[in-house]
Amino acid sequence: MKFIKNVLLTFSVQLIAVILGIIISVILARTLGPEKVGIYSIVILIFTLLSTFGNLGIAISNTYYGVKKRYTWSEIASNSLISSFLLGIIILAALLLFYYFNPSPFENLDPGLLLIASITMPFILLMLYFQNILLGQNRIEEYNFTNITQSIIYLSLIVILILVVHGDLGAVIASWTVSYVTASIIPVILVYRSTKFKLHFNLNLFSKSVKFGLQSYLGNVIQFFNYRIDMFLIEILLNFTSVGYYSISVGLAESLWYLPSAVGTMVFARTPGLSEKERNKSTPQVCRNTLFVTIILATVLFFTGKYIILILFGLQYLPALTPLWALIPGIIALSICKVLSNEITGRGKPLIITYASVISLIVNIPLNIIFIPQMGITGSALASSISYTAATLIVLAKFIKISNSTISETLIIKKQDIKLYNEFLLKIGEVVQIRFKKLFQNINSYFI
Repeated sequence: MKFIKNVLLTFSVQLIAVILGIIISVILARTLGPEKVGIYSIVILIFTLLSTFGNLGIAISNTYYGVKKRYTWSEIASNSLISSFLLGIIILAALLLFYYFNPSPFENLDPGLLLIASITMPFILLMLYFQNILLGQNRIEEYNFTNITQSIIYLSLIVILILVVHGDLGAVIASWTVSYVTASIIPVILVYRSTKFKLHFNLNLFSKSVKFGLQSYLGNVIQFFNYRIDMFLIEILLNFTSVGYYSISVGLAESLWYLPSAVGTMVFARTPGLSEKERNKSTPQVCRNTLFVTIILATVLFFTGKYIILILFGLQYLPALTPLWALIPGIIALSICKVLSNEITGRGKPLIITYASVISLIVNIPLNIIFIPQMGITGSALASSISYTAATLIVLAKFIKISNSTISETLIIKKQDIKLYNEFLLKIGEVVQIRFKKLFQNINSYFI
């Protein structure tokens, strides 16, 4: 029951993040227009990719080693603080050298925008490392709180700046940068309140964290690159306007990820502490129910996608609809992958996820190159869906082998699951009833 409570809490917060993200997307889409949205998407993507590439898997190691009690939380926190700035500076130096000797990949981008966004580099790592410490300490509420602070700060700054500087892309990028710098301090403070630490660098911990993290790190980098390579290819083969349309498709489609991501995060956090028998029993149930709910949500999005785009973004963004439809099957497949890959990583076998990610990327790039000239951004969406499904099939096959489960147990909803839904809905009804009763009692107390 505690697991379900943590999943619901995480999902609720991620749902808030989705809503905030949609509001931000709507404001930017209507203020900047498709071309500037495309440029914005590429700039943000560059630094998100660099942070994924540069974190060396230390974030995952923080949770794993902390839960396993191989090192103290103070040692992990101290190393995380130093590592985030050390690695952040190295990444920025590497980017500057690359830009100096080979500026052609950035020739269509304003260097000023890249410079403003580059400030975020150490702070993205800082936020990621300390969030995973909170996760490992089972401080789920605080972990979830830090997940939405950046979006809240970013939205607030955008609203202010859009009113003052209408349609200025530099102001938008600056808002994104300030939001990350500010939000990254919060998880550090939260960790420090319960885990006092001094600035001391444990080389042995760093070495082991990187060694363990690299096993999943390569998979995470390749997986993220697999999720976003399509945008780079669309920019190369088409234009920034097409990237703008496609970013809307991706944003809406990936809203279906939030439940599987929430479930996967909780599965990863608890798996190292479970016995083999407990893992093998609980994970198939968690996976099939996550898939079931995702299919329902995906069906709703498929039939309402057109109206969501028209109402939120306007008629000019309607070309985003067909790619959205093409992405949905792949997103459904990934709901399986996100649960099982986190469980496999929690078992200490992250290399399996790396292999799956490599094969998925090998499938994705050629299909994008073939499909984009023929079908435009819809072709890119189709290529992504196929590659996501390929990764899912590999992870699923490996999980079944490791856990001795069956495909039916892992993917097909059972009668006992439906009974749990009924019990769960009744429980929610009781909680809501109690909440409203207390609310009305409080309101009445003001008037009596």
